Amino acid sequence: MTYPTRRYFVSRKAIETIEWECRKYPDTETGGILVGYKDAGQVTVTHATGSGPKAERSAHHFTKDTPYLQSVLNLLGHYYPVDYLGVWHKHPQAMPFPSGGDILSAMEEVRDQDMMLEELLTPICLLDDDKVDILPFVIREDHFQPIHWERAPHDSLMPQSPDSQPWYSTAEGRNRLNLEIAGFNSAGVAVDVRRGSDKTYRFYVPLGAQSRLRLVMLCPEDYPVTGPDVALYDESRHKYEPVSSRILDEWNIYQYLVDLFREYQASLGSGDTPP
Repeated sequence: MTYPTRRYFVSRKAIETIEWECRKYPDTETGGILVGYKDAGQVTVTHATGSGPKAERSAHHFTKDTPYLQSVLNLLGHYYPVDYLGVWHKHPQAMPFPSGGDILSAMEEVRDQDMMLEELLTPICLLDDDKVDILPFVIREDHFQPIHWERAPHDSLMPQSPDSQPWYSTAEGRNRLNLEIAGFNSAGVAVDVRRGSDKTYRFYVPLGAQSRLRLVMLCPEDYPVTGPDVALYDESRHKYEPVSSRILDEWNIYQYLVDLFREYQASLGSGDTPP
């Protein structure tokens, strides 16, 4: 069987997401979707997702949270000229290739004319202790075919198009920004919001009237698909310290920054702000 000549690229950010998700669920299958774009002779994966907050997982099967993943795909489609390219998932070590069920599911999508797919990217992931092997395949014409994909920095693969906009420049993003600020207002917190020169937004959250500490939440340009970076900033020492967070570990687009603030306050034990 002859396949058309194509080059495949994948962002390191997508690889990191897949590896993180595999390590979170060492004893069950898990997976997610692949998002990106196609040019003449080239397929580029810019984003990968997890399986979603309502996914079902077992040792030999998983069912992705399709409504959630569709919402993520819709958001990314508002930010960039990208679309659905495929699905990745984890297999047991004994099956380092797509199963018959994987082929049937993939061909249902390929044959769906509304999806406009010639093939479905279907990487299979294997977890050996803490090491994740990602084996990329495409499925088309009722067969799977191993491919080679080249890894590259995320920013270098993002489409350079007038249609690309950081999250806060879209109608959906502006609504999200307003909801984020409203969440802090409802919590009685006067948050300081600053737009960065690198297409990010930063939220400076005070931790008490007399405190020199701030929670700094940096929202990347594809927020809330990618969660924020969160650090504790000491204004007196001009020092940042990273903040661990269960919410960040399980981040999804239904979470809000004020949830991170409340989680941090609760982590203090009594709920009192630090000095």
